[in-house]
Amino acid sequence: MTRVLLITSTFPISEKDTQIPWMRELLFGLKKKGIKIDVFAPSFRGCPNHQYFGINVFRFRYAPAFLETLTHQEGALFKLRQKPWLIFLPAFYLFFGLIATIRRIKKTKYDIIHVNWPFPQGIFGVVGKWLTKDRLVLTFYGAEFALANRIPLGKTLIRFVLKYADRVIAISTFTKRKILEIKPVPVKVIPFASGITMVGKMKKPEKKKSSKNILFVGRLIERKGVTYLIKAMPIVLKSLNARLDIVGSGPLFSNLKIEIEKNKLEKNVFLHGKVSEKKLVDFYRNCDVFVLPAIKDKWGDTEGLGVVLLEAMSFKKPVIATRVGGITDIVKNNLTGILVPQKNSYLLAKAIIKILTNQKLSKKLTEGGYQYLKKNFNWEKILCQIAEIYC
Repeated sequence: MTRVLLITSTFPISEKDTQIPWMRELLFGLKKKGIKIDVFAPSFRGCPNHQYFGINVFRFRYAPAFLETLTHQEGALFKLRQKPWLIFLPAFYLFFGLIATIRRIKKTKYDIIHVNWPFPQGIFGVVGKWLTKDRLVLTFYGAEFALANRIPLGKTLIRFVLKYADRVIAISTFTKRKILEIKPVPVKVIPFASGITMVGKMKKPEKKKSSKNILFVGRLIERKGVTYLIKAMPIVLKSLNARLDIVGSGPLFSNLKIEIEKNKLEKNVFLHGKVSEKKLVDFYRNCDVFVLPAIKDKWGDTEGLGVVLLEAMSFKKPVIATRVGGITDIVKNNLTGILVPQKNSYLLAKAIIKILTNQKLSKKLTEGGYQYLKKNFNWEKILCQIAEIYC
């Protein structure tokens, strides 16, 4: 049996935690293929070692509980931007993470060390490889590069980690290009798929709605571009009766509420905050179009792939997104969805109106997106590719 130590910066703190549901599907799938996986992740607010649906999760402590907030939820880069006084924490994270890595690999013999988000914890994998001669696999998601750009010698550290990798995975062609800009190494593109696909097939959509439902799901941070979607709504409402549901939490919640009020959209745009997975399923099930208006933010960060688009497609919903980052691996313009330029509320509104008033086009994009999803973003294909790398 192949035994893998999966090192990650973010992982659910309990079985009720709905963060990164696709990681759950990945682990379950690999477990079914006979691969034994232990997860190694930082603690969040003192979270101890625990089990996650039968999978061992080993947590390392790096600060007092109230300071252990670098990972989880918004992510380290955003938190450091908001609270610069936390700048000392990454050094403690690396130091105590290295010590915990050495202890872990001394206790258990692994065949593979698989590091997800290899900046900065790729160094854990390199040290583990030096000590054990295990194979080192790295999976890049895209966020690593924005973080590396903000930290002295960030790219140098990524280059160093890449030097010792046996296999390198990117979740999109966009992420692959970012890797190759740092070091020309062989890179395999293996995306992930929706984490709630099967749940969405349990119920039928509601009927006889009085308005068209537009949906956004994601963290309320700058690179998601939600402000541009809100600004598009007055244009949309001139052509049809519609409502926009914004699902997700984040630091821009209050700002978006002000934007809604400023545009007098209180009766048409609704902020729901974070919801349960069951409630999220209902939102996907009942929407008429899904929109991801992502942008490249002022720090150069953008979407590495866009898993919410895959979730929407799995519910057979047409999608609209912007032409940034890894989104173009999913949305092929006028085939699997509609692509518009980033930060352009007018063209975004026109695309929404186009889909919501053209049933033939909506049906074409829905079917095209769903078939493309089944062919290119299905878990069986993804799991076989990763299992092949492990073997």
